[in-house]
Amino acid sequence: MSDSIDQARRDVHCAFEEALAWAERDGRRSFFEYERQAWTLMLALGRALVVLFLAHQARRPRPVEYRHEGNRYRLDGERTSELGTRFGKVSFTRPKGCLTPKQRGKCDLPVDRELKLCSGFSLGVVLDMTRLCAQMAYASARATHREFCGWAPSPRAVMRMIDGAGEEARPFLEQAPPPKDDGEILVIEVDAKGAPMISEQEHQRRSQPHQAKWAGKGTRRHARRRRRRAQARPRRTKGKKSKNAKMAFVGAIYTLKTTPDGMEGPIEKRLYATFESHEELFIWLLREAQKRGYGNGTKECFFLADGSDHIWRLQERYFGEAEPCVDWYHIVEKLWTAGACLHREGSREQAEWVCEQANRLRRGAASAVLEELRQRLAEIPRTGPGNKGKRKRLGDIIKHYRKNLARMRYDVLRARDLVIGTGVIEGAVRHLVGFRLDCPGRWGRLRSEKLLRLRCILLNGQWDEFTEYLAKRRGLALPAQPQPTVTHDAKKAA
Repeated sequence: MSDSIDQARRDVHCAFEEALAWAERDGRRSFFEYERQAWTLMLALGRALVVLFLAHQARRPRPVEYRHEGNRYRLDGERTSELGTRFGKVSFTRPKGCLTPKQRGKCDLPVDRELKLCSGFSLGVVLDMTRLCAQMAYASARATHREFCGWAPSPRAVMRMIDGAGEEARPFLEQAPPPKDDGEILVIEVDAKGAPMISEQEHQRRSQPHQAKWAGKGTRRHARRRRRRAQARPRRTKGKKSKNAKMAFVGAIYTLKTTPDGMEGPIEKRLYATFESHEELFIWLLREAQKRGYGNGTKECFFLADGSDHIWRLQERYFGEAEPCVDWYHIVEKLWTAGACLHREGSREQAEWVCEQANRLRRGAASAVLEELRQRLAEIPRTGPGNKGKRKRLGDIIKHYRKNLARMRYDVLRARDLVIGTGVIEGAVRHLVGFRLDCPGRWGRLRSEKLLRLRCILLNGQWDEFTEYLAKRRGLALPAQPQPTVTHDAKKAA
């Protein structure tokens, strides 16, 4: 072992001398040329230092016999394998523990446990790759890691990293303490957005090996053309979608703070999301809201969402003490639809009518707007070109307004300088789900859930805390194999 430490020390000196020689080398060079080579030499120096550090850690004295997780082990021999670090892959030799009495079974690697290694990778590599994958496609994440670190984990290893780190994401979010210096008014917003999932039929097709029967004369491009022609998909009819989406349910919790100039916010915005169900999200949101003062009489609470009936049913069940408000822009958009039934779409008369009704809503005259819509509906004949569709659209809007009348107290909320629009959650849904999950390709059900939670941590600005949370644990164990793909088949439209 001492020979290996001496050799590692010599390698460190050689790597340093090589980097020093490159900096002092005579001759005219561009800085780009110098910097590119210097980065490679610095990575080589980092690998040499890592090897020296690991050799010292493996040499540390430790008992020959010890117990771990109820089993007795005895140090017997060594194991050498590659360890992926931020500087690159290095060879790592350390003692291994065998079960006593000796029997077939998994060996123990006490040095790996002491160093909190992650199944052949450092925690830094796992978190770097996980963070990159939470922001961009897997292939782009691996290319970015290779650009800066000179190497990249395999696609299979990347999926194991996401599975391992993603498993810890929700426990971290649930144990996180409430933010400090919070505002005095609590606001909760909820929305949803679909992400494309892989169907059972598509998964079976992709799982089959590439068949040689499509091969023949010509190039691979010609073979793909023959396969497309032989496996032609039926044309979709009107209203049929190919997205096969699973809805991601997203909630945002933040506060508003009173200042001499008015309400300031959002303060300490936190996002929570799941593909499970709206109810699962509400249960989670309730626990987080209670951390921040909901239900104990110390904070006022406001709940905002669009016109989804299911969301408002759950709001009454889980956030009955909160002041409800249906999104202002959602309600005004309904006015534009109604105005198109009464005036030519895009005309000045339509704009003036919508402006008049919107001013009524701002003044708190929602009942007057509802009565105006009823009168206008009565004036439209039951027969005539286009009248049936106009009456149906107006009737649906009247029904929608009547259900949400108690949630349209915009005059009261505006007088207190409070929020009446769901811009926070709209932007959150777009960034959290749209930019990463609602993209070309198809997701498996389990891994998309884990990536969604990791994106919550990232967008909440909690990644450093997440890193410390994992670093303080005994180690992040990656699964031996990536989790199998779980398919999702969306309900077909009637």
